[in-house]
This record gives sequence, C-alpha cells and structure tokens, in this order.
Amino acid sequence: VTLIGMMGTGKSKFGHQISSILKFNFYDIDHMIEKEFKMTIKEFFQTYGEVYFRKVEKTTISNLILKINKNKEKVIISLGGGGFDNEETRNLLLNNTHVIWLNTPVDVLVQRVRDGSKRPMIKGKTKDSILQLLKIRTKYYSLCHNEINTDKLNQNQVTGKLINLISHQRSEEH
Repeated sequence: VTLIGMMGTGKSKFGHQISSILKFNFYDIDHMIEKEFKMTIKEFFQTYGEVYFRKVEKTTISNLILKINKNKEKVIISLGGGGFDNEETRNLLLNNTHVIWLNTPVDVLVQRVRDGSKRPMIKGKTKDSILQLLKIRTKYYSLCHNEINTDKLNQNQVTGKLINLISHQRSEEH
C-alpha cells in the first residue's frame, strides 16, 4: 500500500500507525533518503536541488519495490508530496502497490504546515505555495486506486477508512 498526498496530510503518521495495527512493514521514502544522505530533505534540496532529489527518490522507490516483491512483504509506503509527479515512479507504484490518496483541504494543510520552514517546496506564502502545488499534483493524485477525503474526519475515522480499504483490497487478492 502506498499513501500519497500533499505535505501535511498525515501520510507518515497514518502509515506508521496503520502498519503497526496491521503488522505490515513501514517505509517512509523521505526518511529513507534522509538516513542514507544524513541530512534533512530541506538540506538535500538546498545542497543538490529538486532534480537530483527526484532521481534519488525514484531509485529509492524502485529498489524498495524490488525488495518488497522479492521478499513478498506486506508494507505501507509513505511517499513525499511530489513523489507521484514522476511518471515512471507513479506507474511503478500503481502497478505494484495499492495507492491511496489522502486528500486534505487546503486550509487544514496550511494550518499543519505552518510557515513551511521545514518544507523545501514551500516558497514564500504557505497557502499560495500549497495551492500552486495542488494545481499541478491533483491530476496525478487522482490516478490513485482509492481516495480518502479527510475533510470532516477525525484521526480515528481516517484510520478506520484506511484499514477497511487495505483489508478489502487484500481480501480481493486472495
């Protein structure tokens, strides 16, 4: 299962929580890159730029998918907000995982992301940056297998919906 969506939707939080409940392995792509390069994603962007980051991100995902398929692992993957923009990455995830979009209202994202100081894609005004990114990313996010609109849902309801989707999807595979 891959969780996609904008920064601040709770992909990492829910991914970690759901993987613990369902006894799946959890992989956060951004954290994997941070660990490998021993720097934050923001530092990575400042040092190497977005183009190189996307290349590393794609390689990290490709290697992870190979490992998962080889070991027949049950996993939850948390993908960075822009990771689904790349066509090769998107196709790899769509063909090898069940992709779920956590769709969260802009005002909630702005509140969660705050000033965006830890987010490399936020430039200047947080709301304007998020709206600009959403305009680009929504067309890619909408290619997912399932969407959960988190508007008016509390954390437990989102968790419940994710568990139901994942359980239903797994029962269809058997």
